Amino acid sequence: HRNGLSLSQNQKFKEAIVAHEESYNFFTRHSWLDRYRSIIMMSASAVSFREMALLNIAFAHSQIGNGEKAKEYYQRTLSEFPNSSMANAALRMLDSVERPS
Repeated sequence: HRNGLSLSQNQKFKEAIVAHEESYNFFTRHSWLDRYRSIIMMSASAVSFREMALLNIAFAHSQIGNGEKAKEYYQRTLSEFPNSSMANAALRMLDSVERPS
């Protein structure tokens, strides 16, 4: 997870996508870590690591100009996390940019 964030901060978005996919897969396999992250990992975030990974993958795709893939990941985030306000906001923003004035 931290590796993906570091890569994104250094604008290495293609590498960040791979790292965030690995994070998503890790926390899928070890869902109990994500479920009890506040105790085990001292993470106070209300957003799970799996949701964060999907959001970060979508963001990285948007930064390398792959808007369709970004939308796909934001939509995937919503299918797995229907109350994701970040995915909803990002999709609204992308939709507003795509609409003709």
